[in-house]
Amino acid sequence: MILKIKTALAYIKYYYLIRCYKHAANRKVIDEDVERWCHEMNVTKNGSTSRLVYLLMFAPQFRNLFYFRLKPRINFVKKLCPPDPTISIADDHNDISGGGAYFEHAFSTIIAAKRIGYGCLFRQLTTIGVKSKNRHDEKPSIGNNVDFGANVTCIGNITIGDNAVIAAGSVVVKDVPANVIVAGNPAHIIKYINPSE
Repeated sequence: MILKIKTALAYIKYYYLIRCYKHAANRKVIDEDVERWCHEMNVTKNGSTSRLVYLLMFAPQFRNLFYFRLKPRINFVKKLCPPDPTISIADDHNDISGGGAYFEHAFSTIIAAKRIGYGCLFRQLTTIGVKSKNRHDEKPSIGNNVDFGANVTCIGNITIGDNAVIAAGSVVVKDVPANVIVAGNPAHIIKYINPSE
């Protein structure tokens, strides 16, 4: 009963966000995010709005991605429904056009990339970005379904191919081909992956 009351109040609290979502030009991408997060969190609610409200209530890290998708229309709403302060998604030329991005325990994660494809997974202490503040346009381009382990650093004007797995603690400063596992500092290929498995 209490959860039903909280959910009803959440619809009021998130009314503006729900409205922005329903009219968003990139709603399909947001729906892909919602689908992925609900799958990862075992959310069984029906209806896209119900599932969105659930994630806004219980997944602060989802809010970071959601607000990034709706920028800049929702800045004042962040005060009522704050995002997770430990995750930073850069607003400048950061293209996460692929939906289904997921943050798993992504404490202290910073993301600044030229492009991030569909279905990428980010974990804690991961940094995606530039080598120095004077080379702001030199950011990674990341393919689809890339899995970043904990404490990964991925910097510079590099490309990471589809389905790559970046092992925990890796430092990636060179291109990574598709369908490989890389590990180490500097990262190197330790295994090739069969994408059909």
